[in-house]
Amino acid sequence: MLMPHSEKRHQQIQNFLGSCDPQVILKQLEEHMNTGQLAGFSHQIRSLILNSIISKKEFGILAKTKYFQMLKMHVMNTNNITELVNYLANDLSLDEASVLITEYSKHCGKPVPSEAAPCEILKMFLSGL
Repeated sequence: MLMPHSEKRHQQIQNFLGSCDPQVILKQLEEHMNTGQLAGFSHQIRSLILNSIISKKEFGILAKTKYFQMLKMHVMNTNNITELVNYLANDLSLDEASVLITEYSKHCGKPVPSEAAPCEILKMFLSGL
């Protein structure tokens, strides 16, 4: 963030993200940088970490941690839920995937019918409805 040359900065940030434990960084951000002048940096760093996890499709790093909800909110706010839905459906549970789709649809103002089964919700999402 504070480095002047964008190419060098990007490379150094990627190296840093590749060498650290995202949970540790997120915990430190939560504990030490939520208020005051550093709060803006906290948000940027959190976004960088979450975007890195998303781009590498390493969702399992945060699965079953308190930071998984943060990841879910981030993908919903960036309209980038497809990869996380695929991860949930294939690696965790169809129910978790349908819950994310339902939350996202509600977030976008297009609620899913409450009587829809998880597999129907997933089919509707994957077909683009």
